[in-house]
Amino acid sequence: MNPEKKYKKRTSFWPTIISMSLVLFIVGLLGVISIYAKHMAEFYQGNFEVFVYYTDTTGTEGAKKTEQLIKTRNYVNSTVFIDREIAARKEIAKTGNDFIKTLGYNPIPHTLQINIKPEFAEEGKLDLIESQLRLLPNVDDVNYAKDDLGKNILAQINQNFRTVEIILLTIAGILLMISLALINSTVRINMFARRFLIKSMQYVGASDWFIIRPFLGMYIVYACISVLISLGMLFGIIYLAETHLNQNNWQLFLPKYLLLAGFLLVLAVVISVVSVYFSTRRYLKLKIDQLY
Repeated sequence: MNPEKKYKKRTSFWPTIISMSLVLFIVGLLGVISIYAKHMAEFYQGNFEVFVYYTDTTGTEGAKKTEQLIKTRNYVNSTVFIDREIAARKEIAKTGNDFIKTLGYNPIPHTLQINIKPEFAEEGKLDLIESQLRLLPNVDDVNYAKDDLGKNILAQINQNFRTVEIILLTIAGILLMISLALINSTVRINMFARRFLIKSMQYVGASDWFIIRPFLGMYIVYACISVLISLGMLFGIIYLAETHLNQNNWQLFLPKYLLLAGFLLVLAVVISVVSVYFSTRRYLKLKIDQLY
């Protein structure tokens, strides 16, 4: 076999690209999970509703005036007025029980549905909002999602998401360290296979930068190919997941996906460049007998 072909076969670039791709894929997958978890938290916060129940004696005109007053508050995103007569008819149609005839009156009060801005959907702020709403004229009761113990469900959801966020950040840190070690190790192994070539170039008078430059360019190309492969796998999983769930939300996250892709590219290039530089410099400093 031709020695040159044997050398090229032994130092094939595919193991390097595959190992880098797998590491970047794992880091990217964690990034995708973080994007979706953040979206879920923002969805719950952006769709949190507070219900204001008017007193039985409040008429439609009085309820509307109170609604206009509530709309001026900085925590209100939107409001929906629910007329008691319309609500009663819907309830009767739903249950088939005409409770108005049975009771002799309509027990359902006028109701105002308030959509709270996401930045105010926190436990402390909601408690303050509730106390302010109860002081308004014609307001009998204020209610929002609470569990059996009276605790704010949104606060529990936020706490759960914060816990998940901490766990994901911890795992991300660990994976980042592992990725640094694996990519660096892969590069060092490949540079070890080329140690005699590096030393030969040095002995014929090539400068250190002249020797290092082609290896830097080569591994930058490897890094770019690895990023493309890892992104292909990531978007393949996203497509399959959204197809299976009958969703089409990937366009919503496109800016975040591009940011994640940029991060993976920078990560791969920086690790490769740093590893190649210091590995090559190491073999340039060694004597010929130390290479064996």
